[in-house]
Amino acid sequence: MSPKRLKRTIACVVDTECCYKNPKAHGLVYHFGAIMGNIEQTDHYANNDFIEMDYYVKEVMQDLENYLFTNKEQTPYAINRSMEKALKDAFKNPHKVKSWKEILREFDKNIKSCGVEYITSYNFNFDIGKERNQGTIRRTQQQLRDKSFYLPRGVEYFCLMDIVANCMANRDFKRWIDTLDESELQQMTTEKGNLSFSAQTMLRYHSKDLYYIEQHTALRDARLEFRLLMECWKNWKNIIKRDFVNNVKAVSFNDFKNGISMTKKLQNRKNRTKRKLKRNNKQAKQLELSL
Repeated sequence: MSPKRLKRTIACVVDTECCYKNPKAHGLVYHFGAIMGNIEQTDHYANNDFIEMDYYVKEVMQDLENYLFTNKEQTPYAINRSMEKALKDAFKNPHKVKSWKEILREFDKNIKSCGVEYITSYNFNFDIGKERNQGTIRRTQQQLRDKSFYLPRGVEYFCLMDIVANCMANRDFKRWIDTLDESELQQMTTEKGNLSFSAQTMLRYHSKDLYYIEQHTALRDARLEFRLLMECWKNWKNIIKRDFVNNVKAVSFNDFKNGISMTKKLQNRKNRTKRKLKRNNKQAKQLELSL
């Protein structure tokens, strides 16, 4: 009897680290990470059926002004310590430094050679963006090459944060949160005391390791977000395909903090879409009348 063949659904998780608190360079990617592999696996570290990318953007890293935090008057007041660490790693690993053009060329090649079906990031609108949302990758492409960034043809997309906040943060999540004592709960909240749906806190829930800390380096974060994607795909594959593919929405913080069921969250998400379409249609008709 032949062994059961493993199902294959190939996805790509992207993560970027970018310059900020610097009007000149805000949103420019200096560290690009991506992992492509089979999300049907229970543990993608168990075999080598995946490809990783881990690169520093040459044009951004070589401009020392990008490392500075500046005020509105362009006066420096601090150094971006994350970029400082990245520079040290770039000196140790010069093979990781490539031009933006080379990085995107390899990215496109890997997507095609791996047969990637879905592209995602934990915050799709931050890293990539769609419509009016100019993500860091689109901004970097425009700034460095005066060109627009387009997703590869035939590859669909979704926002992993959107899925996690609506599906993984379900009633089981709420029950688990309610069992935490005050010090433990602090590990799942923001500095302002609000319940957090960041990748770091949701990985804490998934692993039940309340003191897990994201490294905030592009490839490392992409690997860990890939774990979240595999968990979501295993449990809610059909829902993801039905409600989230090519349909990126902002997370409703009110729905998240209120602890309502996944079913109710998904219904509210659909209702927000209907209201938006209705509003857009009304605006279109008003424009037609004015003509």
